[in-house]
Amino acid sequence: MSINNVGAALYSDAVKVLDSTRKADSTRKGESAAADGGSRDRGDQVTISSRGNDLGRLAELAKAAPEIRSERVAELKSALEDGSLNVDSRELAAKMFKEMSLESWF
Repeated sequence: MSINNVGAALYSDAVKVLDSTRKADSTRKGESAAADGGSRDRGDQVTISSRGNDLGRLAELAKAAPEIRSERVAELKSALEDGSLNVDSRELAAKMFKEMSLESWF
């Protein structure tokens, strides 16, 4: 067994979070514009591109992500490769389902 594409999975999850927050933001902007009626003089404005917003949100997600302990990862990888790593598959599955159900709230 090997551990591959962890970064791709994290990126995929981050993109899903960004998409959902982008949809929520656009809904709020639409409600705000409707409430204004477009009658306010807004003066100077700064607009940040959606890519800029995405980068800002990715930076926030990266700061909130748990720290990767390189020594622990190397230790587990070595144990996995030499066959000394014992994993309780039921416990692992239970934790995965719990994590997936928690993510559905966000």
